Amino acid sequence: MAAWSTAVSQNPVKTNLVDIYDAWRDHDLDRLASYLPSDFSHHLNIPIEMVAVGGVRHGKEAAIERLRQIFDSFDTQRIEPGSMNLNEIGASLDVRTSCLHRSSLSWLHTTKKHVWLMEDGWPISLSEFYDLTQFEVFMKGTSEA
Repeated sequence: MAAWSTAVSQNPVKTNLVDIYDAWRDHDLDRLASYLPSDFSHHLNIPIEMVAVGGVRHGKEAAIERLRQIFDSFDTQRIEPGSMNLNEIGASLDVRTSCLHRSSLSWLHTTKKHVWLMEDGWPISLSEFYDLTQFEVFMKGTSEA
């Protein structure tokens, strides 16, 4: 478990999100899915024209399948959640990520914003915000490699 996760309070939102990020880091989709409701939604601000896994996925199965596709294409070497900003409807945080695009062997080092909507301590939606200019340059590099 990451060092930042040792400071988890009794806050169920924070506890659940720490567990989710641990599962994400381990690429354990079954464990990650166990935290998501059937009507979970996952939003990536990356247009599908830029990458097929972009856009919105509605439903736990669709969200988990998208993550499976991402894990198949990208070897995430680091996922480092920052401080969580908690409020009555959810949480937001910056997440530093380093991943290797498997087919091109190109690296993406980025910080993305995660915004979680929560209900009774459990996630109902995740929106991920990437620096689109940086991501577009990265994707062009993967197609040239």
